[in-house]
Amino acid sequence: MAETLRKKNKGPDFRVYVGTSFPNPIFCEIESLAKQHELAAAQVVRELFMRGLAAYQRDGNLSEVAATAESLTIAAQEIAA
Repeated sequence: MAETLRKKNKGPDFRVYVGTSFPNPIFCEIESLAKQHELAAAQVVRELFMRGLAAYQRDGNLSEVAATAESLTIAAQEIAA
């Protein structure tokens, strides 16, 4: 029962640890953004993740390449019309 009480008291946010790696240029960009915005690198990754999730919910594309291709197709159709 104590386990259940602890879980209820944690609040609305859950900590998620994701083991991943980034190419060095991406990591350097994350560190640069962290310094610019006076945040920890983990906070920058979280904000970028939330922004990416919002974009996914808008356009349904998991890949930026697919989203860009879709945008170009729509733009070409608008020009042709």
